[in-house]
Amino acid sequence: MYYCWPYTIRMTSFEFWPSLAHAWEATCDSPSESMQSVPETAGGGCWRLIKGESRARVLWLEADGFTPSVLKIYRTPSRLAWRTFGLASRANREFTVMMEAHRLGLPVVRPRYWRERRVLGCVEFSAIALDAIDGPDLESWLIRGVGDPEQRRRMAEATGRLLGRFHRAGLFWGTVSPRNLLMPRGDNERTLAIDLPYARLHGRDITGNDQAMTDLGCALLLSNGQLAFDDREREALMLGYCEGDADRARALNVRTRLLSHKEWKRRRFLRRLGNLLKRGTHSAGRAGIYCPETGGYRPLDSEAVFLDQPVD
Repeated sequence: MYYCWPYTIRMTSFEFWPSLAHAWEATCDSPSESMQSVPETAGGGCWRLIKGESRARVLWLEADGFTPSVLKIYRTPSRLAWRTFGLASRANREFTVMMEAHRLGLPVVRPRYWRERRVLGCVEFSAIALDAIDGPDLESWLIRGVGDPEQRRRMAEATGRLLGRFHRAGLFWGTVSPRNLLMPRGDNERTLAIDLPYARLHGRDITGNDQAMTDLGCALLLSNGQLAFDDREREALMLGYCEGDADRARALNVRTRLLSHKEWKRRRFLRRLGNLLKRGTHSAGRAGIYCPETGGYRPLDSEAVFLDQPVD
């Protein structure tokens, strides 16, 4: 039972692994991105590896009677662990920004909890659990070419609107990319941001500054460096970003074309590095769970990876 004053949330939990280290080891031999292989835990829950890399894993967790969750686990190589001493873990930073963005009503996937494991003050593992939303990312959809020209134009415009909302609320994304945007599942659904480990909230409108321009330029590129949108779609993205102001959109389009792809990459790298070094260790312990009613969170004592679901 987790108490978030003045609200009380009654929850049951399903434990997948007793710690992040166990979770990492248990998933290391799973076939990468296999939608068919669904290993079971001792308790009967199932997990699926969505993405596997040397330093990160993204897992889909589910069990009967519990709402599915997406778990992102980040591992720090031992030779680089010293760089995390005195700094918040990647999952901690991402959770904090996503929690605040969700509280502000920005279109991000709702975070559930975060946790980290440290050795001598240095981060070994950290993880963040998010609401599980089963759907394609924008980059995959664009590459497959399944949408007609009008659908692609609408998605470009929706991407611009999302970025515009972020920047007017003072949020610098830092890792903006079509692959980090979830497609809406229906007419009344929104495009959602899913990956914000280097995001930063300034508390003021940042539209038009260097950070906003970095985000905007990177939104136009696929992960392989190719352009994500054609000229018509690009104009729609700028129009969405400028809330329908055609004159501002044209001026912004010209401004983004003046910077080369190499310059966009350089700017993004410097901003991500700066954001990483500016953050201190979070004061809330080694884990926390989000309480939507209060917009805050409470510390977690358990080291386990789990699912939770409200109980009436």
